[in-house]
Amino acid sequence: MKDEYMNDAEKKTVPQKIFTSSWSAFYLYYVAIVICWFGPHLNPTFAARIFLTPTVGFILGLLLVGGVVYLKYGQQYEMDAAGVRTMWRYPPREQLIRWQDIDKIQVRAGLTQTLLGIGNIAIKPRQGEEMIWYGIESPKLIKTFLERGMDESAAG
Repeated sequence: MKDEYMNDAEKKTVPQKIFTSSWSAFYLYYVAIVICWFGPHLNPTFAARIFLTPTVGFILGLLLVGGVVYLKYGQQYEMDAAGVRTMWRYPPREQLIRWQDIDKIQVRAGLTQTLLGIGNIAIKPRQGEEMIWYGIESPKLIKTFLERGMDESAAG
């Protein structure tokens, strides 16, 4: 369905690659989970002041674990001959930017992300909403793949 507008030469130009967020991208979530689970036991006086009982902390920690699993497995990023896309599993939807519509690709990474070797990739189309790939491992390498895909698409 997604390749219906391309001829055979175009389909073979850019190989399909699939990317997902790195486990390292959720570092701050892991810190929050540890605080929720162990904070009420380590400092019960402060935890009582903010109404964080061990049970509430455990439940909040479980919700954060569920959020990490959803963010890790609930979406994936793809590049192929058609362009780049973000696909969400629940609710099922996708965002596609065709190669010829891409204006600029940027790597965005803060200090913590840089230290962990991850970053976000912002794909800006000529018109419309930009696409962000969150928590990608080796973002400069992935940016190079994407720029190569743009060049091969333009040449083909």
